[in-house]
Amino acid sequence: MIKVIIIEDEINVRAGLKKMLKILEPTLKIVAETGFVNQAIQQIKKEKPDLIFLDIKLEDGTGFDILKQLKNIDFKIIFTTAYNEYAVNAFKFSAVDYLLKPIDPIELQGAIKRALFNIGNEKEHQDLLAVLKNNLVTKVQKIVLKTTKQHYIIYVKDIINLKADGAYTHFITTNKKITVSKNLKYYQDLLSTTFIRCHQSHLVNSKHIMGLNKECLQMSNHSLIPISTRKKAEIIKLIHKI
Repeated sequence: MIKVIIIEDEINVRAGLKKMLKILEPTLKIVAETGFVNQAIQQIKKEKPDLIFLDIKLEDGTGFDILKQLKNIDFKIIFTTAYNEYAVNAFKFSAVDYLLKPIDPIELQGAIKRALFNIGNEKEHQDLLAVLKNNLVTKVQKIVLKTTKQHYIIYVKDIINLKADGAYTHFITTNKKITVSKNLKYYQDLLSTTFIRCHQSHLVNSKHIMGLNKECLQMSNHSLIPISTRKKAEIIKLIHKI
């Protein structure tokens, strides 16, 4: 039996979530629910859940106020949040599961499957939560990159460039190369602030551009990244601003 606690201050969202859980995953047992920080802490300590649905903003504080007061986070967390671009990017960077309100049943089902699959892998979960908390309170962003064998936590500022390889993307950082099974378009959308798609197969960190060498960008690691013809004027204009 998988024990679940719902920590959500919107009554209608809580009711809708309970109905969806009953239909999608009847093996889950909801053992408690609340919209308050102190009650949530008491319920978690008493019930020892396997999984919690945690709203970011609660009646008397935030979901992180709860996590700060718990010595051990030995349960999986699926965050729920109203749409906020900054918060959503923080979740994407950290690879922590989250659901946007109104909650979509298909996304809910996917999040539950991932949570159940990862029950027991507490070290990784703690790492991801630490990255999320960092990204919500500081401008020095970290990103979690998952490979088939492990996960890496790196500073976004240390990424030099990304290279497409079909459905895969190669990350070249200041000290390593990491290959992940997501396409370049995914990261182009995620890293839109300081990264530039200079070529169909390349995304570069503008902070690491050192100059222009004929038809290529010279990067801080001395590599040369090609520029597509249609992007050249835009890139030259950008370089003059650096």
